[in-house]
Amino acid sequence: MNIFKIFKNINVHYAVLLLTPFSSLYCGDLFLDALQKTIPIGYVKTMYVHDDRAAPKLDQSTFGVGGKVGIESGDWYGLKVKVAYYITSDLGMRDSNLKKVDAYMFDVDKRPYSILGEASLEYKNNNSAFMAGRQEIDTPIVSTYDYRIIPNLFEAYTFTNKDISHVTITLSYITKMSGLDGLVSFKHFESMSAQTYTSLAMRDLQTIDANSGDTLDISKISGKQGVWMSGFVYEDKFKFQAWNYYCKDVMDEFYIDLAYPYEINSDLMATLEAQGYVVREVGKFKDFLHTLNINGSYELFGTKLSLESKNIGLSTSLAYNFFTGDAKTITAFGNWGGYPEYVAIPYMFAQDNSLSAIGKSKMGKINFKYDLQKMGLKNQTLIAGYAIIDLDEKIMPQSDIDVINFIYKAKSGKALTLKTQYELRESKNYRYTNDILTLSATYAF
Repeated sequence: MNIFKIFKNINVHYAVLLLTPFSSLYCGDLFLDALQKTIPIGYVKTMYVHDDRAAPKLDQSTFGVGGKVGIESGDWYGLKVKVAYYITSDLGMRDSNLKKVDAYMFDVDKRPYSILGEASLEYKNNNSAFMAGRQEIDTPIVSTYDYRIIPNLFEAYTFTNKDISHVTITLSYITKMSGLDGLVSFKHFESMSAQTYTSLAMRDLQTIDANSGDTLDISKISGKQGVWMSGFVYEDKFKFQAWNYYCKDVMDEFYIDLAYPYEINSDLMATLEAQGYVVREVGKFKDFLHTLNINGSYELFGTKLSLESKNIGLSTSLAYNFFTGDAKTITAFGNWGGYPEYVAIPYMFAQDNSLSAIGKSKMGKINFKYDLQKMGLKNQTLIAGYAIIDLDEKIMPQSDIDVINFIYKAKSGKALTLKTQYELRESKNYRYTNDILTLSATYAF
């Protein structure tokens, strides 16, 4: 049975059945026209991950297949309905020893799952749009972030406006999250406070234990809270964006970045970028941390310089980031799926007497991106990079990491995307000595 063909050939009859509850609203030609313009949406994705890890950690080899299937209605007086179902499967190939299974392919218990990931009603009027329900979100800190098969997904009420030329304003209240960056569950939508992934590990609410404790579920302190998100994005001759994320009794986070392109000549384009964000613990979570004589306040700053040659097809970039904080600072790094840092780093474990590994850390990277079309290979790209992650010796001794990565991407038309990624990490700390091979194929429809 060809599952993809079944998904691909979903027709208006199935759409009508799914949208029948709305048919009583209006039975005229415009409503029928919206039904007739209903289209299938989704993708089929297969992925293999091999993680060759240093002892005593076990190697991981994981195969997964799945994707997304759904429908999006046509427009009816500015209204649209979107419904999408996500699924993963191991096809019986998952290792019985869960320590040998990739941590992100399936649920937190490393078992395949499925979820109604999108179920939203959207209304558009001129330059404004409002969406309510389960949806994808793409911002610097709250992000869908397509990393494995099923991405991060959110329950939210999101308003966007583009009345000002080149400006997009976003206001949103995000109640829940599911996905690979969730702390509590991937397959269930849980409150944003529960899904905030911090570096703080505890045996109980009084005892910090980095080696044997569980990562703290902040909702046990703050209650179940959502996130108020607001954003301002300007994009024309340069790009500037500013975002605020406020989660009651958890944290207040502000992000900003700037990208300024400069044409050196008809061939060379330079781009200078700068970024920063500030994280502050607030309310009940702040009071809780202070009773333990620790804090959750820190910043990140970074800069990046890129140079692109159109004739050669080569882009080169140099990037640098650093975190503030101290030995008593815990972090919420990549807390809701957003990884805006110019220099990406693996998840850093707090261990021994440490509360967080990234306080006072410094990161640098050089990256090369080559368009293989210059060699006659259309729609193919090769990326190579080298990064240094310099951790503060007083906070996380003997744990600096060197990272070499290679990425090959190929597209066939608009639908099929192939990706191969290899990353080699070297460190005196066995947790960060490994090499990872990731293969994926995605067919979107």
